[in-house]
Amino acid sequence: MRNSVIGIALAGAMAAISQAPLAGERMAGGVEAFRSGDYQRALTLFERAESEGDDSAGLQYNIGVTLMKLGRYDSASGRFQRLLADPGWGDLARYNLALAAERRNRDIVAARYYRRISEASDSGKLRKLARNRLNALADVHRDPPGRRWIATANLSAGYDDNAYALQSELIENDSAGADNFTELFAWGQYQLRGTAEDGWRVHGYGFGRRYGEFDSLDLTSASAALARDRQWRGWSTETGVAGEIVYLGGEQVSRQVQLTGRIEREFGDASISLSYIPSYYLGGHDYTHLDGWRQRFEAQWQRPLPMVDARAYYRYDSNDRADLARDALDGDTLDYYSYSPVRHSFGGVLEWSPSANWLLSSGMEFRHSAYDGINRVTDSDGSAMTYRRESDRVKSWLSTRYRITPRFSLNGKIVVIDNDENRDLYTYDKTEASLGVSYIF
Repeated sequence: MRNSVIGIALAGAMAAISQAPLAGERMAGGVEAFRSGDYQRALTLFERAESEGDDSAGLQYNIGVTLMKLGRYDSASGRFQRLLADPGWGDLARYNLALAAERRNRDIVAARYYRRISEASDSGKLRKLARNRLNALADVHRDPPGRRWIATANLSAGYDDNAYALQSELIENDSAGADNFTELFAWGQYQLRGTAEDGWRVHGYGFGRRYGEFDSLDLTSASAALARDRQWRGWSTETGVAGEIVYLGGEQVSRQVQLTGRIEREFGDASISLSYIPSYYLGGHDYTHLDGWRQRFEAQWQRPLPMVDARAYYRYDSNDRADLARDALDGDTLDYYSYSPVRHSFGGVLEWSPSANWLLSSGMEFRHSAYDGINRVTDSDGSAMTYRRESDRVKSWLSTRYRITPRFSLNGKIVVIDNDENRDLYTYDKTEASLGVSYIF
């Protein structure tokens, strides 16, 4: 179905273009080669016309549809992106960008282009074609009648070269802080009422990481949430409440209750989302210093580019915790440790599909943390050091997913963290690498 739709759309578009005045012999030869099915020769002639000074929108479009015929969808998308601002070519270019996204199994991106065409194009024919493709995509992704749930699970194994996140000088040898781990993540959602655009749902996740030797670092967490989705003045909105519990080394670290408010809207080919998530924490028996509030705000921008999908975000994270005061080593004074940071995070992610079943993703995040209050630490000789704790962390990652079947995938990820603090004791770097499998139920 997709192949026939794409072929018809491209052939029709090219035939319409051939009626416009052609810039020179190369252009005419390219169109003739395209009509005869010799797409490689057509591309060669079009590119020669470009090198000889033809920078017309028509030539750019011709090159784009020829690249589509040759299956070079990333390169074709680059040509169509150049035409989006052109009033005479923007809608045709956008439609072909949607087709190229479909061919790379980027259906969410394709639907975004189709939706804009169906709502705003001056061409009735293009509006109809876009609506048909939107309906076709909806049929592909629609759950079987009566099914209101979805779930996914990921099982992986990996290696952490600095599991305790210790300063390099504190590790006796290169492998002293290293350990293998296994990890399981599961997420599920059930639609209680209505639809994804206007309804109620429950969702939740479970996560567990187990180390081979350092069982005190074994981490377990679980969450359950209730959410209300609806449309409001062109925005998709989500409001909800959630609870989460976290264990470290078998001991409860914290429980939290959080509220969620999120809005998202498309602006042209891009989308913007804004989130506000206040939370209240109750620490476990040995973690009462974590009691208190956390306020989080996030703004995110996302847009498909010629060869990649791009996402950028900013996150503000403010904490007002109980903090930790305990007897100093001299027994006469109190030491104080702040657990109430204000954090600013800036990040970016790029996703690229080399083939229909293969996705590559890379990202980087910079986070600055400034802790409230003046820390006070007393050494065994009675000398006291005071400081205001600050840190800069750079986290980068590269991940890959290869889909074996529509539901079953192979995954891999490498994460590198470089944490620099104004007290050297907390400065460290670490690398994690993992491989795993995931399944959508």
